[in-house]
Amino acid sequence: MNTHRMNITLPKDLAARLKDIPNKSAFIAQALREKLAAAEARRREALLAEAYRESARENVQLVQDWDAVSGDGIE
Repeated sequence: MNTHRMNITLPKDLAARLKDIPNKSAFIAQALREKLAAAEARRREALLAEAYRESARENVQLVQDWDAVSGDGIE
């Protein structure tokens, strides 16, 4: 695996909780992957929600535009 050595500083309570973890680097790497994946999922959900809102606005406008002509020529 391609790795990069880093020195980090943790609060004492978190460092104490890691004391009995055998492979701290792997544990922290997995925690970061999960945290970053969750943040990315929230970002994608927000983008998707905005796209749905925009689509709904466009649909309302389209219905309004066509509503004015839908009865043309009907007697």
